[in-house]
Amino acid sequence: MPYQNDYVSIPMLTIHPSKINIYNEPLNRTYHNKEHKRFNLSGVDKSHHDKVSMHARRKISKAIEYLIFMARAKTLPNTFHGKAFTFRIAFVTLTLPSSQIHSDNVIKEKCLNQFLIECHRRWHVKNYLWRAEKQGNGNIHFHVLVDKFIPWNELRSTWNRITNKLGYVDRYRDQMRDFHNGGFKLRNDLLATWAYKNQIKAYQEGKANDWNNPNSTDIHSIKKVSNIQKYITKYATKESQTSGLVGRLWGCNFELSDIKGAQLIRDGRISDELNTFISQNNPRIYESDHFSVIEIEFSQLFQSQFQSLFEAFTRYLVQHFGFNYQLYQSEQPKKEQQK
Repeated sequence: MPYQNDYVSIPMLTIHPSKINIYNEPLNRTYHNKEHKRFNLSGVDKSHHDKVSMHARRKISKAIEYLIFMARAKTLPNTFHGKAFTFRIAFVTLTLPSSQIHSDNVIKEKCLNQFLIECHRRWHVKNYLWRAEKQGNGNIHFHVLVDKFIPWNELRSTWNRITNKLGYVDRYRDQMRDFHNGGFKLRNDLLATWAYKNQIKAYQEGKANDWNNPNSTDIHSIKKVSNIQKYITKYATKESQTSGLVGRLWGCNFELSDIKGAQLIRDGRISDELNTFISQNNPRIYESDHFSVIEIEFSQLFQSQFQSLFEAFTRYLVQHFGFNYQLYQSEQPKKEQQK
């Protein structure tokens, strides 16, 4: 357990979906409250110097942990194979239809922010996390994790409409009309990654809509990666394509940027539950001089002997996220619910 410092402190613990942190809270600690707006691209560090700081990495990891935990399982039909599949989160990619002529911050303010607002209004996205990167051509593009299903055609038309407020679809249309002025023209420089038949197909589709619906978006439902949190965190914190980015590298909704977890004083009852949990589950424990971390699974708290820990964490989720415990419980194996 944590080292007992000689200053006056309170024994505390904080519960998260995959761990319990044990520490001592100084009595003289002060807090500073800041006003936030729900869609102000909050929770980010502006002074990144082309690198994702360790502080930002920890915040991103925690935000992704809660985003995945809070997302409910969704079953959708796969129209291509005719089979249904289940997923929790979707991975959206947003690119500019034509060469970037505005600053990174203008693109984020006028395009990305509007997109996030419409995600909430149109598709009821509650939790999201975005990451900005630079493409090889110098354009900024975004990867966005969302907790809802978004139809690919609605996604593309929405993003194209938003970016065209700055004229990016119009410029794309003019460029394509000029490039294919005499009919289909093969891009030999792209044959290694864009096959001839695919170029023909893209030309035909573009010609049919007069080049007004560029392929500027992509969306994938993440369902096959064994350790989703680790995989996405590694992707979201990579530094290979941050060079030259101006302004914020990443952001999320306020609820994910302001995660504190369920904080409890370690009184006798809480300490007894914690000791019982450790003896029954034999969890992995990391200990340092000033704090300890106990790895858990939320489902392990379902048992009656851990009622205080369970109720404290679910209460935090309800108050901070509007968590629906009944929906969560319905997705758990019956043997876990009956413990």
